[in-house]
Amino acid sequence: MPRAQENRTLNEVLGLILLGLGTLLFLALISYEPKQVPAWFPFSSIASGSNRGSTNFIGPVGAILACVFYFVLGAASYLAAVTLLGCGGALLLSSMLPNARRLPWIFVFIFTGACLAELQPWFLKGWPRLMHIRSVGGWLGYWFADKDHGFLRNMLGLVGSSIVLVCLYVASLIMMTGIHPILLLRRVLALPSEMWEKYSKKYYEYRLQRATERERLDIEQRRMEKQARKIEKELTKKGFPTPQPESSSASDEEPDRPEPKVIDTSMPLPKKLEPKSKKEKLVPQELPDFENYVMPSLDLLDAQDLDGRAAADPEELLKIQDTLIDTLAQFGISVAPGDITKGPTITRYEVYPAKGVRVDKIVSLERDIARATRAERINILAPIPGKDTVGIEIANSRKVKVTLRELLESEEFHSSKAKIPLALGKDVYGKTIIGDLAAMPHCLVAGTTGSGKSVCINSIIASMLYRFTPEQIRFIMIDPKVVEMQVYNTLPHLVIPVVTDPKKVLLALRWVIDEMEKRYKIFAKTGVRNITSFNARPLPKSQAELDAEKKEKAPPPRVDDEVIDFNEKTDDELFTDEPEPLPVIVPRDDEIIVPDNMPYIVVIVDELADLMQTAPADVESAIARITQMARAAGIHMIVATQTPRADVVTGIIKANIPTRIAFQVASGLDSRIILDEKGAERLLGQGDMLYLPPGTSRMTRAQGVLVTDEEIHRLVDFVSKQSAPVFESAIHDRMQ
Repeated sequence: MPRAQENRTLNEVLGLILLGLGTLLFLALISYEPKQVPAWFPFSSIASGSNRGSTNFIGPVGAILACVFYFVLGAASYLAAVTLLGCGGALLLSSMLPNARRLPWIFVFIFTGACLAELQPWFLKGWPRLMHIRSVGGWLGYWFADKDHGFLRNMLGLVGSSIVLVCLYVASLIMMTGIHPILLLRRVLALPSEMWEKYSKKYYEYRLQRATERERLDIEQRRMEKQARKIEKELTKKGFPTPQPESSSASDEEPDRPEPKVIDTSMPLPKKLEPKSKKEKLVPQELPDFENYVMPSLDLLDAQDLDGRAAADPEELLKIQDTLIDTLAQFGISVAPGDITKGPTITRYEVYPAKGVRVDKIVSLERDIARATRAERINILAPIPGKDTVGIEIANSRKVKVTLRELLESEEFHSSKAKIPLALGKDVYGKTIIGDLAAMPHCLVAGTTGSGKSVCINSIIASMLYRFTPEQIRFIMIDPKVVEMQVYNTLPHLVIPVVTDPKKVLLALRWVIDEMEKRYKIFAKTGVRNITSFNARPLPKSQAELDAEKKEKAPPPRVDDEVIDFNEKTDDELFTDEPEPLPVIVPRDDEIIVPDNMPYIVVIVDELADLMQTAPADVESAIARITQMARAAGIHMIVATQTPRADVVTGIIKANIPTRIAFQVASGLDSRIILDEKGAERLLGQGDMLYLPPGTSRMTRAQGVLVTDEEIHRLVDFVSKQSAPVFESAIHDRMQ
């Protein structure tokens, strides 16, 4: 049996025994009468001298027990009963063994109680006659505190003995119970103020629940001012200098700071391009095999809901900023206001810390700031990268959707020089984030269920469908969850049907590796280094074109040339100067055929965790080989997972996928696995993301683009009607 459980059992047994003894003693004392003592008991002659039958609650034993306690302790017998009950209850509620050092103090407590009962002249003076005892304090009180025979009273007198006994009584009570009278008195005196504070807090919460947003800000502002005055008064009493939260002093120290501005980036900018020019820029160069292919129109996507976007109220944003500044001032941190930028999902409030203020102190007050602003969740950037300000990001009560059509119509998407542009979303400053898959060259997307991961994958696929024909880009989609990518099964861009069986994933990845090696052999044969140089090279001329050029360059026949009579010339004379016919070259089966153009190949894995459970070593090595070498061959990977564990996103996979997109995750450990630092666990979900571009360590917080299932269905139907899927026969037959 464990030691703690053994102690607990022993305490319960001892506690029950003491409670029983205390109850028996208490009942015996309150029902005692001197006539109850049996005649055979030695004290019976002292008590009554006769025995007419016992009426004590505990019977003759109770009468004898009460007689002995009254005889020795007098009125202090009740202290003995209370002590037994208290010790029993304490042992039942405590898991510690009883402390033997308290036992002497229990005797001191009962002894001093008997002596004090003897000393007091006001109560129980009729007890000696009624109970047939020597005195109120029993024989113990009589021999130590009686005015004639008391040893202690004769030595110290009434006043001295009273002081000594009271001190011993209080000390024994403290040592026996552990209760401090002074602290108990303070608690009792502070009880009214605590009750008033509790009532005020409930009334304050009731007012906040029934108030509007602006009224809540006013109530919070008054409460903060009242608390600031209280703190300032306490600091003044203690002799400390009071903080100066006024922004004017900070602005005097930094006169070159720009005027704070309120920027609302959630509202759409005015359009600068005509729809016709946009459509022309979306159309790529037409290729021979798909000369009738028509790029999808933006009309397939839902139009922007401009009516649902209300402009921000500058006064409301400024009030929240004032609340932030006052909250920091309460903790002795002086800051000046900066710009306020309202984004689709969050609003960033910038403040300028005063000289000598450490930004770490502001970060440590994150919870206090969230309480003061009643924000759902906040994030503090200390400092903002590239600025001398600290940014406090607070979630908007009303979020604005960033639609795919809005991004595809933007100037940034049309003027982008990216080879494979991807519409990802908008940052807090309203800037459209356009990624280049060719420069990434691979991407890791992670987030919990409902955070926006699948919507991000759909927006990436839709961005490429709006930009490339099936001759320019091909897809290999791996969907172990079965339901996410089945809508794309009819696309003509697919190399093979969407792979849903985890056991067939390795066949698809091995085909990608073989295709990569084949492309590198073609590059070596043609003398180019990557797919861009290969597609931009001048195409070799055919034999018919060479014969036509040779015929054009041949000199015209002269008039005075000799006329040849074929009937008179011999065969040797006729064909002496003629060239020999060209040999016919038949390619061998193992000879590499060089195509005119190569399409990009994008491998999309929707759930990496399911694949790593099937064959982790093979899948990891295949992904590592593709991500290490396939960039120059025009092969790119997008890997997504909703369980970013260390055994799923291994170190080898992370090392070869530099671009990361993190949505809301469950913990800071998951955020470290994706981004190598914390932050993703504080995201708000529903598209709120952190984007880590390639070649940089600076993360960008953004609102991911939204594309609905209806929009995807319309887009896929339009593309699929133009051409049926043309699968690669080699790999397609092996996967059947």
